Order: sequence, then C-alpha cells, then structure tokens
Amino acid sequence: MSTTGSIPHRATPRWMSGSGVPPVRGRSRIEPGSRRFVLGSALGVGVASLLTTELMHYLLVPDIGRHQERLLAEGLSAFIVSCLIAKLANISRRQYRLTMARMQVIAEMNHHIRNALTSISLSAYVTENQQLIRVISEGVERIDWALREILPREVPLREEKRHSLGYFQTRRSGYK
Repeated sequence: MSTTGSIPHRATPRWMSGSGVPPVRGRSRIEPGSRRFVLGSALGVGVASLLTTELMHYLLVPDIGRHQERLLAEGLSAFIVSCLIAKLANISRRQYRLTMARMQVIAEMNHHIRNALTSISLSAYVTENQQLIRVISEGVERIDWALREILPREVPLREEKRHSLGYFQTRRSGYK
C-alpha cells in the first residue's frame, strides 16, 4: 500500500486482491457450496429430467396413456430425481465443509506446534548438556516429521500398512 498525502492508496484494486476475477455487476454470485446452488442444481436436474422423459415419450411412443396421467407420472419421477440430487449434493457439501474445517485445524495446529518447537529447540542450546541437546533435537525432529507426514494425510492407511508401522497395536506386550 502506498500513500498519497494522508489518503492511503492501494497498489491493486480491491476486487483484484481475491481470486483475480472481477465481480459481476448487478448479479449476486452463487457459491458452488451454498444451499441456493444445491437447490438450483436439483431443480435444474428435475426440469431436465421432466423435459427429457416427455421428449422421449413424444418421439418414441406418443400414443401411450393419457397425456395428463403421463405428465403426472413424469413430474413425480422428476421430483424424486430432484430430491435424490439435492440429498446427494447436500451430503457432498457437508463433507466438503468438514474437510475444509479439518484442514484449517491442521494448519493452525501445525503453526502453533512449530512455534513451540522452535522455542524448545532454541532453549536446549542454553544448557551445556550434549545428551539433553541430542534428546531434545531428536524429539523435535520426530514431531516435525509427524506434522509434515502424518497430520496432513489425505488418504487413510491400508490395514497392512497400519499394522506394519505399529501405531494401532491392540495389545501391548507384557500386559495380560
């Protein structure tokens, strides 16, 4: 940000600081994860389903049943398809939000733990005890490895990999 006199002047316009896409004037943008988007998508699929089945009946078998009964049946099936699409989109939306929340927690934990580890590792060098410095450094390296490799894992480990690592032992040796 640069200043001209006493008025602050931004180097880039506000609308460019986000995604790099200017906002559409006069229309509100519907986010893909919003409920309005989910309902709009479900409604669109339902209308497309109704129009497709009506077109298929008109082209392939125009003389089957009365027109009003056929429209009622097609409308009902389009409504069912719309409800299923809405449910599926809502589940997907909820899963996306949970994943994003988990990723934010991981990022925050990573930040705070790394800050604490920095102060611990720097304070270890205040002492002259080399064994203590080595133990603290190994512990810091192991925690750093866990933050880098385990915490942001996107795909769960396979059963055989979990047992080979020994993280998920059900019984401890020496205990009955």
